[in-house]
Amino acid sequence: MTLFKLEGTVPLGPTFGTLPQIGEDVESGVTAMVDGVEVTIQFSPLSEPGYSVMPSTLTVAVTFSDGEAAPSQERAFELLIDSTQNVLDMIRVTQTTTGLPGTLPNFSDVVFSRDGSVEPLGFNWRSGYREVAMIIRPKGLQPHANDFRRAVQRELNDDWDLDILLAQARHYSEMNWDSNPSLAMFMAALVLETKMKRVLWRDTPAELQEDLLAEVPVKTAAKGEVLQLFSSVATKYLGRSLKKEKPKLWPAVRKVFEDRNKFAHQAVHVTHEEANRAVGCARLVMLWADGDSQPNYPH
Repeated sequence: MTLFKLEGTVPLGPTFGTLPQIGEDVESGVTAMVDGVEVTIQFSPLSEPGYSVMPSTLTVAVTFSDGEAAPSQERAFELLIDSTQNVLDMIRVTQTTTGLPGTLPNFSDVVFSRDGSVEPLGFNWRSGYREVAMIIRPKGLQPHANDFRRAVQRELNDDWDLDILLAQARHYSEMNWDSNPSLAMFMAALVLETKMKRVLWRDTPAELQEDLLAEVPVKTAAKGEVLQLFSSVATKYLGRSLKKEKPKLWPAVRKVFEDRNKFAHQAVHVTHEEANRAVGCARLVMLWADGDSQPNYPH
C-alpha cells in the first residue's frame, strides 16, 4: 500500500500581521477524518507553553492511501485548501480580526510526497490560486483542539456562514486600517434578521409551517416590522420571545434596527462604540436563538 501526503504551510506572522493565540492542547497537533482522508493540523509554537501559545507557522497535511476511494491530487489539493481555510477561519472568528474570514489561505509552500519521498505534484498549484495576506491581533478567546476538529469535520451548525459575517462585522467595528463602523452595524442587523428567520423556518412545528411561510416568506420580505420576528412572531410559532426572556437586551436589538434604517434610508452613520455594541448584541441574540444547540465557537 502506497501512502501519499499533500502538505501546505502557512507562515502566520506575514499572513496575519500579528501572531494569533491558540489553546495549549492544540500545540501537539490535531487530527481529523474528512471524507475518509486524514487531515492533520500542526502549529509551530513561537512561545513557551503557558497562558497562551503564539504559533508562528501552521502546517496542514492531507494523507491518503492508493485505491479506488483515493482522491486525485487535484481533489487532495482542494481538500487541503478547504481544511486550511477552516482552521484559519476558526482563529479569525474567535479572535479580534483585522483580516477577512472566508478567504483563501496564503500558502508559502505545498509539498507532495509518496511513502515519504517528495515528488512533483503534477500541476502548478499556484496557477489561478489567489494568495491573500491577512492580519490578526490576539484576544482572550482562543479556539481549542475540538473547535478546530469540528471545523475541519464540518460538524458546525448550519449558521456558520452567519458567524463568519459577524466576525467580519466585528473587523469593521474595530479601529483598524479597514475600519467601517456603519457597515459593521449594517452587517450585524443582517445577521440578526437572517438568524431569526432561519430559526423560525427550521423550528416551527410542521402544522404551522404554511402559516409561517405566509407571514415570513423565504424569498420576499417578511410582513410587519422586523422586531416582531423576535417577539410576537417568535411567540406565535416557537413559544419563545426575546423581548420577554431577555428584557435587558431588547433595547439594544431595537437600536440596531433603528440605526440600520437610518443608515439605509438617510445615510446616518454610527460611531465605533455603537458598532461594537451592535456586534455584541447580535452575538448574544444568536446564542439565545440557538437555545440548547451547540454554538459554533466560544463567544
